[in-house]
Amino acid sequence: MELPSPRRLSALVRALALLLTLGACTTIRVDVPDSGIRTPERFTQVGGDSSATAAPDIDLARWWLNLPDPTLRALIDKGLQANADVRLAAARVREARAVVTQAESALYPTLAALGYAGRTQHNEAGVQAPHSVQPPSSIAGLPLPPLPAIQLPTPDVPKLPISTYSGYGFAATWEVDLFGSRRSDAEAARSAALAHEERLHAAQLMVAGDIAGNYIEARSLERRIDVLARTLAEGERLQRYAQGRFDAGQATRYDVDRVSAQVQALRSGTTPLQTLLQSRLRRLAVLTGQAPEPPPSLPAPTATAPADGSAIPARLPTVLPSDVLERRPDVRGAAQLVRARAAQLGSAKADLLPRFYVGFLANDGRIEIGDLGASGRFSSWGAGLYLPIFEAGRIRARIRASDAQLDAAVIQHEQAVLTALEDVENAYGTRRALDQRSDQLRAAWQTANQGARHAQRLFDEGNGLLQGAIEARLNALQREDELIQAEAARALVTVALYKAVGGGWSAP
Repeated sequence: MELPSPRRLSALVRALALLLTLGACTTIRVDVPDSGIRTPERFTQVGGDSSATAAPDIDLARWWLNLPDPTLRALIDKGLQANADVRLAAARVREARAVVTQAESALYPTLAALGYAGRTQHNEAGVQAPHSVQPPSSIAGLPLPPLPAIQLPTPDVPKLPISTYSGYGFAATWEVDLFGSRRSDAEAARSAALAHEERLHAAQLMVAGDIAGNYIEARSLERRIDVLARTLAEGERLQRYAQGRFDAGQATRYDVDRVSAQVQALRSGTTPLQTLLQSRLRRLAVLTGQAPEPPPSLPAPTATAPADGSAIPARLPTVLPSDVLERRPDVRGAAQLVRARAAQLGSAKADLLPRFYVGFLANDGRIEIGDLGASGRFSSWGAGLYLPIFEAGRIRARIRASDAQLDAAVIQHEQAVLTALEDVENAYGTRRALDQRSDQLRAAWQTANQGARHAQRLFDEGNGLLQGAIEARLNALQREDELIQAEAARALVTVALYKAVGGGWSAP
């Protein structure tokens, strides 16, 4: 197999070096626009005298590890492994990384081996025409320079029955990325892959937060169902007392009907709470990759592992706005999308400029007809140029579309920044308000409990009525139910705060 002469190889090397040097000076690049959003120095809703004080020991990446509830920690860890949204996002990341490899491969030469063989049966009238083998015109979508066909000599011997031929060789082709079109495509693919990674982080953040939220609501519903059962027992006790007084002529029918209506209203609240609890348990099953039926059950809370509002730490993470923007997956993903759109715009602009190709082909072939045989060898190299002259505005329309897509990506990034700052401010402010409400309701519950004990003591000492003791107890139970709901709301907004500051994911 013959190779190009040293003089030709030297000329080819010099030409390639010139193209690469020129390409380094003329590569088209599009600068990534800066966001016009001014980032504040701190969040105004973080008060120094509130419970939302600095907690530097909180690991935002796995904030649930700070909770004294092993059941919740186990559910979140399981969900991050088995949740369908997380697994789907991870598959998209693997796909995007493969696309990056595909895009980067266009920056390098393509080498290919080729081979062929055949056998021909001639007719009685004579032999076939001389056989020729046509080299491939392209490899991996890139055109080869025009190369001559391989003429394999066929002796004009009449009535030879069989001829065979074979050959082998290799080819190489390379698009010299003079103006950076292929580099821009690779950069866009890398940025798109990073954006998919941020979608994976967002899925992890959402799954951790959703599991925590549904778990908190399920535990709150369990406590409320227990309070409702105790309230119903006290109401039925009061109903029996009212009926006894009515039978003794010491109360009116109105007194009995009023208490009976209260008991019926209490009974009507049991089924909705139980149904809502089952729906939360089913949601937990789906979030952790399990079938929703039958709904899973939660272990009973213990003194060391409480399953109530006290499981959520009172001290909140205090972060700077700049830290939030660096951690929020939606903001990070939007920034990567801007970079991808800028690279795509650069690639579109490069389509207006010429493209250069170089190629090389070497071949060795042989044909045999009867006892006669012949062989042929050749090698060829060349360069090609592609320059669009008329394409009815297609390229410039693509440039305008890419430019508009870049503008839209910048706007989307700005919107993500504003939403992130808003989410954190709202979460901090709501948490402070719910802190105050929980404290006030806890004080009201403690006062109501104290009043119920006093009323019971008066009845036991013969200085009060049983009705007063029961009603005081019902009032205390009502305050307890309100406190449970307030603590659940406080815990839920705390989870929302962890999500708002970008907690719940970590880079591998």
